[in-house]
Amino acid sequence: MNNRDEMIGKYREQLLRSIPRILSQVDRDPDSPTYGSFDRDFWHYKMRDFSSIVLQQGMLVLDVLHDFDHPDNPLYRHPLATQLIDASLGFWASQQLASGSFNEYYPFEEGYPPTAFSLYAVGLVFRKRGYPQPDEKLKTAIRKACEWLLDHPEHQAFNQESASLAGLAMAARIPGVTVDAGRLEQRLATFFSGQSTEGWFPEYGGPDIGYLSVTLDCLFDYHETTGDPRATAAMERAVEFLSHFIPVAGKTPVMINARNTDYIVPYGLVRLAVSNPLAAGIVRRVFGTAGSPSHFLAATDDRYLCHYVYQSCFRALHHLPEMTGDETSLPCNKGGSFFFEESGIYVRHQPAHCSIFVAGKKGGVLYLYDSAGLANVDYGWRWKRSGGAVAVTHWQGGSMVSSHNADRDIDMLVVEGRMSVHRRYVPSPLRHLLLRLAAYVTGNRLVHRLKHAMIFNSPDAGVGYRREISVGADRLVLTDRFDAAGSDDFKPVAAPHYSLRHVASAGGFSVEELLGVSGARIVPGKDGEIAFEKQLLFEKKPCE
Repeated sequence: MNNRDEMIGKYREQLLRSIPRILSQVDRDPDSPTYGSFDRDFWHYKMRDFSSIVLQQGMLVLDVLHDFDHPDNPLYRHPLATQLIDASLGFWASQQLASGSFNEYYPFEEGYPPTAFSLYAVGLVFRKRGYPQPDEKLKTAIRKACEWLLDHPEHQAFNQESASLAGLAMAARIPGVTVDAGRLEQRLATFFSGQSTEGWFPEYGGPDIGYLSVTLDCLFDYHETTGDPRATAAMERAVEFLSHFIPVAGKTPVMINARNTDYIVPYGLVRLAVSNPLAAGIVRRVFGTAGSPSHFLAATDDRYLCHYVYQSCFRALHHLPEMTGDETSLPCNKGGSFFFEESGIYVRHQPAHCSIFVAGKKGGVLYLYDSAGLANVDYGWRWKRSGGAVAVTHWQGGSMVSSHNADRDIDMLVVEGRMSVHRRYVPSPLRHLLLRLAAYVTGNRLVHRLKHAMIFNSPDAGVGYRREISVGADRLVLTDRFDAAGSDDFKPVAAPHYSLRHVASAGGFSVEELLGVSGARIVPGKDGEIAFEKQLLFEKKPCE
């Protein structure tokens, strides 16, 4: 592993070379009616008829660069940075809907993420400036955003709720802005009580280490603003949970996540790493290869240059040298087997040799790493049905259950559930026209229908599924059985890397897509079942 200075150098170089691309995202013409918009598809290409306000988080990158002294940073103490931040704040206020919310994906959306994350960004800018008195237009916009967020709690994606709560806490300190303390405390109590005993916060039915790191960012800012001790305890539990998902090779298992995120954002972890050696170990392991073409930062698209991935990375720049040099050994260095019963995830680390991850509640998606990187992966099965629908085992849903038994030599996992059916949605002019009409009429109520159709809906495919996984000292054996009674055309094929769950921040290219999926041999089934078996070999050294 690289030492801390080497890691910081690679990390800083990766970010600073992105400055021109980030500046290209924002409208920099002071005479433009869209001056300050960070949505290049809107203000420059004219491809959209609205500006996606979640992208206004790009103002946080400018806020960092204005104060970051480095020869490769052209914005250090440059007035352009301050001018663009002010323009971004003004544009944000100008785009607010009458309800107090904002749009992200379509007009009249009244979206929770753009409202929560943009208020969070506004709050951070005001906090850094010492909470100055805003002009009347900006103050009114902040007030209305606070009221809308207090009226619309988010129960399924806790990273979004954490951004809202941090934004509300900072907005309450802006002169002329009042946030109902009683209502805010009710939301805070619900949020903190929602953390799993294992340390994760729910993201569409399970843990997601990418979004958990976003939540850590927001929790750190919330704690820094309020001093609430509940945030400290929550962050410590979250870091402990997250640490188990760093394999011996340093790459994170994408599809183990409930929402398939392929990144970890660093700001909260870096700030915690001043006194938390485990957080420091995570940062050094994940970002020690930040300059590599295979690192997730290299695959981050232009939209996420202005989203929470890059703003978190840039905000961490000032604090990287403060990280402790005394690192607690990560679980991948200590070794051992872990089964997180609530989330249904199994983890096994063999120090310096291999790491195994199994997502039991996603149909038993499996990753095997050796010291060089990802050695093997299994995403379960697909069955392409007539009419374009696809049945899958790889789905975070209520039908999958997992159990774990262990003796001295063998860990045995069993995953049982049903294949679920999913359809793809292809955009068209007619669909976009209908979307805009429906949004105009129904407002925020449409979001819930769209989430049900694109994220949560999982009709039963009529096929039972059982995966048995035996993990020994030097090999792993998968045995899959299907009960497809009444489905004469049932022909399962090994599933590819891609998930059918819609997650905007997922889907970036990953080198694991080049690995391919190794086949499984057919074995005799019971009572007409279809059965498959696959063996994976790894280092012949048992976990300690």
